Amino acid sequence: MTTPARVIHVPTGPIPAELAARSVFAGMDICAEAGWELKPGAHRPMFDEDVWDARGLALAPRTMSESAKVWDFSGVVNPRWRLTAKEFLLALALPQHPAVLALPNALRQAYKPQSCLNMVKDTVQWLNFLTGQGLECLDDVLQEHCDAYHEVRSVNSRDAERTRTKASRAATLRPVKYLAWYSDLFTSEGYRSGFVPWGKAAVTAVAGNEHRVGNSTPPVPDEVFQPTVAAALLLVEKVGPLFAEVTDTIQRQDDFLARCYKIETWSDERRRQFLARLDWHVQEKRPFPRLEEHYINRRLNDGWRHDDPLLEVNIRRVMQEAVAALALRTALMDEVRPHFEAAVLVAGVEEEYGRDAALVARMDDPETEVPWTLPISRQGVRDLQGVVLAACRIVVAALSGMRASELAELTPLSTLPPTTVSGGTQRFKLASKLVKGQVLGGVDEEWVVLEPAYRAVELAARLARTGDDDPIFSASGMDWAYKRLRSWVNSPAGQRLGLATIPAGPVNGRMLRRTLSLMLAHRPGGLLAAKIQLKHVSVVTTEGYAARPGGAQGILLAEMQKAEKDHHLQLTAGAYRDWREGRLPSGAGARDLIHAFEHIDKEMADLPPGPAVVMESDRRLENLLRQQAKFLHVQAANYCWFRDPSKALCLKLAGTPEADKPLAGMCDSARCAQATHHPCHRPVWASKAETVQVFLGNPRTPKGEKMRLAPELDRVVRVLTEIDTANAAEGN
Repeated sequence: MTTPARVIHVPTGPIPAELAARSVFAGMDICAEAGWELKPGAHRPMFDEDVWDARGLALAPRTMSESAKVWDFSGVVNPRWRLTAKEFLLALALPQHPAVLALPNALRQAYKPQSCLNMVKDTVQWLNFLTGQGLECLDDVLQEHCDAYHEVRSVNSRDAERTRTKASRAATLRPVKYLAWYSDLFTSEGYRSGFVPWGKAAVTAVAGNEHRVGNSTPPVPDEVFQPTVAAALLLVEKVGPLFAEVTDTIQRQDDFLARCYKIETWSDERRRQFLARLDWHVQEKRPFPRLEEHYINRRLNDGWRHDDPLLEVNIRRVMQEAVAALALRTALMDEVRPHFEAAVLVAGVEEEYGRDAALVARMDDPETEVPWTLPISRQGVRDLQGVVLAACRIVVAALSGMRASELAELTPLSTLPPTTVSGGTQRFKLASKLVKGQVLGGVDEEWVVLEPAYRAVELAARLARTGDDDPIFSASGMDWAYKRLRSWVNSPAGQRLGLATIPAGPVNGRMLRRTLSLMLAHRPGGLLAAKIQLKHVSVVTTEGYAARPGGAQGILLAEMQKAEKDHHLQLTAGAYRDWREGRLPSGAGARDLIHAFEHIDKEMADLPPGPAVVMESDRRLENLLRQQAKFLHVQAANYCWFRDPSKALCLKLAGTPEADKPLAGMCDSARCAQATHHPCHRPVWASKAETVQVFLGNPRTPKGEKMRLAPELDRVVRVLTEIDTANAAEGN
């Protein structure tokens, strides 16, 4: 449909006073009505203002920037629509207001301050788009205008060739549709009666979002996750404490520097002290501290010669060391310059920090030790501080599953005193706030975490040097932390420590949380399984859930258990398919598993044939497999079908027949009547055989140890033979 061009007569200027006065929200104190607490003396945004400045919010989450607390409606060109936009946003924030309750389709969950900014921006853009289309009244809005806006906003304005994400497109379309639900509330004007953009279709469907079942967040790819967490752990556990000593030294220097003074005249005592310091550098062959590059350039711009021996020397630091002074006048400098230059020519100049760095083992060769850093400048210290803080954030997120909003609430007081539990072990807790889905300001929460995560927060607090109530992590996102860490690891500094190169890849807080839950569910090998021990992660997560059943760790544990059930169903289905295709399980529990699969086949055979029961058949098979999967416990080298505790060899050996779970540490799958081996387990057993053979062939292996290993090798070879024999049945 083509509409004739027409001249746009859009009113401009302030909202007509008589119109604003008729609004049900006229004169309203926004924060008071919404229940948003303000700091004492802060500006109180009022409905009648075109810019609502809520920077005085007292309980805003730390992830909410100051700019996100200012909601600007003045950009709406049409002043009548500006009033509509303000009424619309306040109705979202006050769903319990009587005028809003009267609207049958209005949203009933109150908008929080952190959600308001984007809605304001999208509403302003939509209304101004209509103005650009020549509309003077919202009553004239047609579906064609909505579709045209959808098409325009589907393309990222910064890159016309790259379409916006579906989630982003859905967000921009919300005010287009939601305004229809509030038309009866608007004082000035709204859409015509009965008009709802895209009818009953949800904005997510209009944007192309498919209905999601379960958690669709992907985990961090293993080739990215493993080297990233390994590097972060090295920085937190080994390099971090050593680096913190350097930052402590710099802080002491800065504190002392604040008490220093400027020398105007030389006394004999000061002269002797200064010359003695120069002699000390010469005798000890201790290089003078190097000046930072930008200060060297400043000296060159001020007329210093390129060949001046003192060009790169940090004279202020030398003065500080010698006579507790900031600087000296030019005449005095000329007096001591000959001695200074002679000393510099002998002792040299070098970066001041990290000269006698402690040795640490290389990641790729633990037998080789290297200094944790080469001599480094102050700027280098500042850069490395950002890298170590990024590593701390990654370690906490990867080992605890804390969300970005929860990490942002961590302060120096978040490390609660460790508690001792039975057996003499310690439990470590972090105090923060649960923000997502909670009231403004969040609620206090505690996480039971592993010691590396606890130490990472301690280290971050030490490096950040913030007040007790200030955050220890910056407001930047996890993707920034990952990129900064990756850049350092892949640089010569990281490679010198033997760190594996980190490939480029997407990493954010949600992906790290998803990775942790899947690792706990799947129990794979790799970094967490070997170094951190998944069992311990699971234990502390469960303890956190038990202590606070409605808390954040309870939610993480529920995610993990859901993923674990799905994974066990997949493994059971895979074993069932292998059996049907002739790849039989082996082990003492193989016969019972085969009988279970035969029972499933018999149950499926009882269904009548025909296309009408195909879907029912699929559901029936899934339910039958799900019943079998309930008994599955995944071990590193076998499947344990823990159906009957009285048959579990591990419980017999431990003398705990009443236990309701197998004891993985005492598993002997070669003899247990409920254990089975499958083709996927063969590489584990083959690797075990190779390792045992190496020890048996080593002449340095003690004779007694060889006598112990010989039966072990026989057991491993027997398991391998059984797996190969069962697989060979497929070709017979």
